[in-house]
Amino acid sequence: MGEITKTMKLHIYPDENAIREFMSMTEIYRQACNYISDYIFNNGFVLNSVSLSSSLYHELRDRFGLKSQLAQSAIRTATARY
Repeated sequence: MGEITKTMKLHIYPDENAIREFMSMTEIYRQACNYISDYIFNNGFVLNSVSLSSSLYHELRDRFGLKSQLAQSAIRTATARY
């Protein structure tokens, strides 16, 4: 028997502080993606996520303060745009 997936629509009403934090986080994520894109452009267009991760992961965590999943996601996002 197959699996059943249920989808639920949800409305989130964040307060002003949550909105500011989200906007700050998305700006930092954007800056990290631009940094990765610059690295790709200046280093021979290496688009292998594993190679980029070994080169940039710790720097993204330190420089931008990204958590692990966001650092990996930024690398995948930047490579997907090429």
